[in-house]
Amino acid sequence: MLETIPFSEAKVAEERPTNPSGLPILTVNKLFMRTLLSSAAPCAALGYIEETGVKIGFLVVRPAQTIPESVLAKGFNFGHGLIGTSDYTLIQFGFEFYGFGTYYVLLNPNNPLVQTVLTTMIESGSYFFLALNPDKSVSTYKADLGQENLAGLRDNFPKIQAATTTDEQYNKGLHHFHKSPDLDGKLLNWVCRDTMNFLDLSKEENRLDLNPR
Repeated sequence: MLETIPFSEAKVAEERPTNPSGLPILTVNKLFMRTLLSSAAPCAALGYIEETGVKIGFLVVRPAQTIPESVLAKGFNFGHGLIGTSDYTLIQFGFEFYGFGTYYVLLNPNNPLVQTVLTTMIESGSYFFLALNPDKSVSTYKADLGQENLAGLRDNFPKIQAATTTDEQYNKGLHHFHKSPDLDGKLLNWVCRDTMNFLDLSKEENRLDLNPR
């Protein structure tokens, strides 16, 4: 099921900002963000974001082409599913920006970081989506929709937890998906995926604030 996500906007800031807008400051892992920015675009990743002291799972896409503000203002469609064979399973996320384009990312469900972040999303019933444009501006979309709207992901989670997909199988599935003649959109490189410390927001030196506008 696709769901339309409302949004607010934010800018990456190197220091803890004041917030005259009254919007909550969002905090991410500083090394995660630096690694994401140094990765080749287009790419995507999963992580944790902190809002008013609560850690929430998020997905972020970093397109190679700027998504215009007029497109971002319309929100987007988000969908997910499980693909693969009898031997392995992959998670597919899709993000459709109205009148602009669609992006996909494939994840290995057997990855500890993936399982940790998705568990948080399911348990909290909410998540953030971040779109990081080439000018390093970040549009943040929060889905605070309750458990019933994450039912598809929750229903699939036992299969995700039981997945034994290896790196070799993931790369094989990625190759087949990329070559699919039915692929209508851009496939994003999955980055920031092998460092569990990217989820650590407990130390001040790990924290980077997003300054709401």
